[in-house]
Parts: sequence; structure tokens; C-alpha cells
Amino acid sequence: MVSQQLIDNLKEKTKGKLLMSPEQLSEVIPLTSKQQSKLRKENRFPIPFKNIGRLVYYSVYDVANFLLNGETTPTKEVPEEAPAPQITIKKKPTKSTAPVQDLSHIFMLRAFAKSLEERATAMLSLAENLNNYANKKEMKDRFEQKFPTKGLKEPVEKQ
Repeated sequence: MVSQQLIDNLKEKTKGKLLMSPEQLSEVIPLTSKQQSKLRKENRFPIPFKNIGRLVYYSVYDVANFLLNGETTPTKEVPEEAPAPQITIKKKPTKSTAPVQDLSHIFMLRAFAKSLEERATAMLSLAENLNNYANKKEMKDRFEQKFPTKGLKEPVEKQ
């Protein structure tokens, strides 16, 4: 059961294909495609590979076998086990009938929390600016009370 889930997951990464490129494999195991190439040349790479022209591919079954069991022998059952038409037929019902947990609410909550945080930061900044303005206005009024301007009894209004 776990192996089938792993194989289905690997097929999703390869968009339904049975072969993975070194770049796709590097997303599954922590080896870059350059490191894979070096190990393949030294015959030390644990997962069997297939050369198709100049390109290198790994069977999703071999990758799953390696991830689950650590085995490095190539699987001979690849074409017999899952022909292409059966994969597409099985894949559609499992997607619709498999219980998938909807986690979109978590992303919505994160976005809402971030929005609230930004608004709170803006409100704090506004409160600080208003406080500074009030302090400056108060200081100006006190200064004018202590030191009235000489010669002018009434302040001149600017037009």
C-alpha cells in the first residue's frame, strides 16, 4: 500500500510518466544532477538508470524500490505491472475517492494574520506620529505662554 502511494507520488512529480529525469530525482533525494552523474560514471550510483540517447532516466519503480527498501536491483516488472492505460484509469478514481485533507484554510488564516499584522503596524505608526504631533503642539503652546512675542498683541493671521 505504501509502495503504491509512493509510486503514485513519483508519477505525479513526473506528470504521469514512468521515468524520472535526474532533475526530478534531485527533488526526491538530496543529490544534485551533477552529483548523480559523477556517481553514475564511477558505477557507485545505487539506483539503476536507463540511457535514452544522451539523456539519463530512472524508473519510478526503481526509485520507489530504493527509497522503501534500499535495494539497488532493477525491477523487471515495470511494463507488466502498470501499462499506461491502466494508470490513467486508476489515477482518476483514486484522486476523487481518496480522502484529501483541505488545508486551504491554513493559507487563508496566514494571509489574514499577515494583513492584520500590517494594519496593526500602520496603526502603531499613526499613533506614534499623532503623539509626537501632540507633544510638539503642547511644547509650542507652553513656549508661547512663557515667552509672548513682544510688540504684537494679537498674532497675525496668514492668508
